[in-house]
Amino acid sequence: MNLGIELEREVSPAIYLWDRKSEFPALADSDAVQAAIETGVALEQLEFGRARRCWRRVVRSAREAGRAARSEGVTPRRLIADIDRIRQAMEDVLFDGRLPPDLAAAGARCMAKMCARVLDHALRTYWQSELAASRA
Repeated sequence: MNLGIELEREVSPAIYLWDRKSEFPALADSDAVQAAIETGVALEQLEFGRARRCWRRVVRSAREAGRAARSEGVTPRRLIADIDRIRQAMEDVLFDGRLPPDLAAAGARCMAKMCARVLDHALRTYWQSELAASRA
């Protein structure tokens, strides 16, 4: 049961992003972006087990990004900006005029929530890495 089919549309936001994943910036961790889009597709198809597994890949990538940022001396502001660039790229893809505006807006809202959770995991890991380094 696909959201696009339910709304009598040819494509859903997640499938639309999946088809256009090559348009995301090179800085993006391609595995994390791919897993996030796969999560959306699985949720739209009511495959909750697959969605949970895909989301775990996203969270692992976010935590790794936080650890890597801390070890490389990247500031939290830069980490936030990098994640925000990925979110902006996904919005640019959604709002390119080929997807109906209501579906694009629904996809953008869902994607913004997912990016907020990714940022939360990345920053928590970033600061946990700093605390561990200061204790050692």
